[in-house]
Amino acid sequence: MRVSRQEIVDNHARCAERNAVFRRFGYDADRSAAFILSHALPLSGKILEIGTGKGRFLTALLAHVPRVTTVDIDPAEQRCARLNVVFEKPPGRTRFMIADAAHLPWPDHSFDSVVSVNALHHMKNVQRVIDEILRVAKPGGKIVLADFNSRGFAIMNKVHRHEQRIHECFTYRFKELAGRFAVCGWTVILRSGNCQDVLIAVQNSAHEGEVRRKGSRTTR
Repeated sequence: MRVSRQEIVDNHARCAERNAVFRRFGYDADRSAAFILSHALPLSGKILEIGTGKGRFLTALLAHVPRVTTVDIDPAEQRCARLNVVFEKPPGRTRFMIADAAHLPWPDHSFDSVVSVNALHHMKNVQRVIDEILRVAKPGGKIVLADFNSRGFAIMNKVHRHEQRIHECFTYRFKELAGRFAVCGWTVILRSGNCQDVLIAVQNSAHEGEVRRKGSRTTR
């Protein structure tokens, strides 16, 4: 991807302006990413991100992992994310791909870790996407899903109403995802804070023991 320095700077300025709008309404993207990472890390091996978006979470993640493959269905969004990565220069590297999350182009058990942040509510068939995530995740791996909690969605709706727009999203119950993973033999940890619901699904007995010692809420 060939870009000019001016395009990189202009893209960063637009994203910074957008983040400032979110903060005025009560949502801090940086704090939310830090909250998610505090529960998601460590992430190891081959990592897949579902829903690149503008790369807010991706750039934060790349500060902690060496490489991420990220997919999105929208080339314009991914271009914005590419420019953000170039501007921020995180140490990790990224492979960008255009792909439908409901039909991922990899064989079973291709990734050690799968993450998705603030993307599922944009997807029409969430259950199909979850099936694909479970398919490409390796046994013994880790899956991290995060989306806005009720406060987060309320803030996003206020922002869009202020801009005379509609925050289009497909309704699903975040806690129901925990049951879906549990049925498939994954242990699920649920957390909520900083406008985010976070689900961590693991197939690792050692990690489960650590979670119980910390007193985390789990679903089996």
